[in-house]
Amino acid sequence: MPAEPASITYDETKVAIIIPLYNDEANIARALESAVAQKPPEGISFEVLVVDDGSQDSGPEIAEDYARRFDNVTFLRMAQNGGPAAARNRALQETDAGWFTPFDSDDIMLPERVAALFEKARGGEFDLVADNLLISSTSAPETVNRHLWPGKPAGDVPLTTELFVNRSYAAETERTELGFLKPLIRRGAVKCGPEPYQPDLRFGEDFELYARILADGARAVLTDPEGYLFVVRDGSASHRQGAADHRKLALMGRKFLKRRGLAPAERAAFAGFTRYCEREWAAWTAIEAIRAKNPVGLLKAFTISGPASLHVAGNLLKAAGGKLSGRGHST
Repeated sequence: MPAEPASITYDETKVAIIIPLYNDEANIARALESAVAQKPPEGISFEVLVVDDGSQDSGPEIAEDYARRFDNVTFLRMAQNGGPAAARNRALQETDAGWFTPFDSDDIMLPERVAALFEKARGGEFDLVADNLLISSTSAPETVNRHLWPGKPAGDVPLTTELFVNRSYAAETERTELGFLKPLIRRGAVKCGPEPYQPDLRFGEDFELYARILADGARAVLTDPEGYLFVVRDGSASHRQGAADHRKLALMGRKFLKRRGLAPAERAAFAGFTRYCEREWAAWTAIEAIRAKNPVGLLKAFTISGPASLHVAGNLLKAAGGKLSGRGHST
């Protein structure tokens, strides 16, 4: 199993539930209620760390109240807004828990969920255990609409680098990418020390961490739903991405491709991911340039990669053809 430097010692009987908070006064109490309701196995303790990331609403006061009332809840503040990756790193700096799991402030967990993941990890000697998430909506957050991976085979599925990366991009149905998983992670499987997340990523930070852990050789499994309700709402970060975000993802993919020791199937998966991100980077560069009426910016869309350039050219031709077709029908 991958291991961290010997100087870092974690408590393998402790699990940290990490909640970044940003302007979510409407949901943070519900999230904290389900976090403190988690039932740890005998001999195991759960702690909840909430990190406010510069909220402008009353969410931090709600979280502080929980920290006063529950001994296992800790409230922390970021000096300035840094995004969910930086907030999670801040929480992990404050705990010696040997395991952690991310939990979004607008989501819900059933009381047995984290314990089930932990028992699965302990029984199978896994470094990372994920469950197929239950997708709901803000209008009915406790009503399951579907599973994150609707076609997942029943039972445990080995979560390999190849499977994870291939099912994390270019999905036909939105919100079926495995990058949205909220797994339980053994901190000893993260080679970069007490701050596992890449803090400069505000989009795709979970994907980067999971892909890195898997590529480092962690033993991982994806099991059936254990009770994480992923509440989809409008305006979430995945709906606000642009050229800069896809640029970071493409550069991330290129970095993965430089890793030594990747198996051919792993390399092919990362290559496909990188090509997709390069196309998105180029497409969004073109869109933003056209909106800004910036011809120089539009030219930049053709400098990212050959396939990405062809993708943008095809999009522009389709748009031009649509306009010409529309004119023809109007006369």
